[in-house]
Amino acid sequence: MAESTGSEVADVPADQEVLVPARSARSLVVPQGAVLEIVDAEGQQVADLVAFRSADRTEWLSTSHTRGSLQSLKLRVGGSLVSNFRRPLLRIVGDDVGTHDLLFAMCDEARYRVDYGISDHANCRSNLTAALAPWTVESWRIPDPVNVFQNSPVDPEGGISSAAPRSRAGDRLVLEALDDLVVGVSACPQDQNPCNGWNPTAILLRLRRG
Repeated sequence: MAESTGSEVADVPADQEVLVPARSARSLVVPQGAVLEIVDAEGQQVADLVAFRSADRTEWLSTSHTRGSLQSLKLRVGGSLVSNFRRPLLRIVGDDVGTHDLLFAMCDEARYRVDYGISDHANCRSNLTAALAPWTVESWRIPDPVNVFQNSPVDPEGGISSAAPRSRAGDRLVLEALDDLVVGVSACPQDQNPCNGWNPTAILLRLRRG
């Protein structure tokens, strides 16, 4: 699909359910007022979430601006995820877990090559690049994600690490769209640390139009 100004929103069905298989990504249009549920299908699985304004994809969900807006490293029900222009894009309306990450970059080819000596490993950046291709979002344009369900402890000295997620099968993060959005979600393929409980699995997306 060529770059557009958001006319694709009119074609979104009333409700959708999209399975994101393990180690892959999917994208979808989320109209303003719709509710998006990100569901951990089997438990202990991270979902890398990115979002762009449908009308102007130079505006995207920014984790750094969200941290500043929330003045927190934690997401809370009622809080908003904001764009690089500080516009609220998504509101958190439900959260079964309460542990997510706003610090880590998504995994990419270099992560596995440099840190683990592995070539050609599935990774979130390549996954999302493929999933967002219909909206002409190139790899370099994909921002740092909200790592839904990721458990990233911060120690008193400021060190950060990856631990197994606290999410169980069926746990959800529920978001209300505050603008017409293009959303990408990767079921993270990381299997070299406890990030996904050492066993990447699927993520389920449910979209309900308001």
